[in-house]
Amino acid sequence: MTGVARALALLVCAAASAGCIGFHGGAGDRPEGFRLVQGTLVVPEEDLLGRQVTGLQMAGIAIGTADDTARIDVFGSDVFDASRAATAAFVAPVDGARSFVVILQVPSPSSRGPGSLLGVLTFANGAGDTTLIPPGEDDIDLGAVSVVTGDARPADNRLKAGEANNPLAQIDSDDDGSADLSDPDDDGDDTPDDSDTDTGNDGVDDAAQALAALADEDADGVPDLLSGS
Repeated sequence: MTGVARALALLVCAAASAGCIGFHGGAGDRPEGFRLVQGTLVVPEEDLLGRQVTGLQMAGIAIGTADDTARIDVFGSDVFDASRAATAAFVAPVDGARSFVVILQVPSPSSRGPGSLLGVLTFANGAGDTTLIPPGEDDIDLGAVSVVTGDARPADNRLKAGEANNPLAQIDSDDDGSADLSDPDDDGDDTPDDSDTDTGNDGVDDAAQALAALADEDADGVPDLLSGS
């Protein structure tokens, strides 16, 4: 498949708002308007995953609103075998106009929509850990990503990238020469981040783009859409 064909297939898949498995391109194949999120997952021990897990997938979960109804778009990496290797390289194309959360999941058997949540990426933003990565078209290298086991699995499991691979240190949302990690006004709208409800200026409040904004009927900390494959 050529790079052009891969790009077209990706755009069709992204427009369908479904889990997209099968992106095989590299940096040179990045479709216009998308960014590539890449790295290497340190595959967790079997006692975390459980014996039934045969595949894993990194995914960018973009949450938005349409007619006041929360919606979720999943931009997944290829599925990799969790039983054979200690590490697995991943690359996932994510819509550059959207803020998103990176998760580790057991992919959906139907290859459509989100799978089962196993962990959420956290990274330091100067005021505690956060998960939301602002919009933009800069590719992101997460480096080696490890899984930190939480108290109530999988809701409290966390993915951790090295400090040098903090997404906010790689992104300059307002192109003012200061990376978001050290910029008190990431989007340059003259509203300081600590009082800005939309720090990435993508038109959706940050609070509505976190996993906590999705329905969680059993209150286990895992959104219903990610509570089962």
